[in-house]
Amino acid sequence: MKPKQKKILAAAISVFSTKGFHQATMDEIARTAGVAKGTLYYNYASKSTLFSAAITDGIEAIIDQVREALSSDLPFHRHLRKLVEKNIALYLKYSDLTRIVFNELTSGMDEGVLEEIERVRERYVDFMADQLKVGQAQGYLRPVDLKLAAVGLVGLVENLCAYHLKNPGKTSRRQMEETLFTFLATGICRET
Repeated sequence: MKPKQKKILAAAISVFSTKGFHQATMDEIARTAGVAKGTLYYNYASKSTLFSAAITDGIEAIIDQVREALSSDLPFHRHLRKLVEKNIALYLKYSDLTRIVFNELTSGMDEGVLEEIERVRERYVDFMADQLKVGQAQGYLRPVDLKLAAVGLVGLVENLCAYHLKNPGKTSRRQMEETLFTFLATGICRET
């Protein structure tokens, strides 16, 4: 991806997160990115395609970063802790993006764009399910539906981080990590 496109996508995430899809304008995104409106339309034909590209690129980057952080032969409990820590860290780092992904999907967008966004969200959940599959295959996890467990894990991360962002100073990142890990380790893990 070209540097100008990265700049546009970052500006789009910032504006969409603040204004929402319907209130955001291509003019404001172009201004925020420091590019001409024509450059914006040259790279992204519509506000919907820009919205989709920003979300897709962002989620794929998060998946890549989590995958990279977990590429080790850690025992599963440590792997799960690292999965929790990395997801919370990335949610907070990319809070504008995650706010859009989990809260902004509304009507009024092109059907194809909504389908693409749903596909990337589904890839993220599938990626999380694959991470849990490792623990289940090694006998650490109870026989649960891994897809539903992944949906729950993603939802827990999102809600904990949303609470943290709305209530600065009431919780620390470490408290969230410990709470979520403890919840998962005693709720879905077998006794060791």
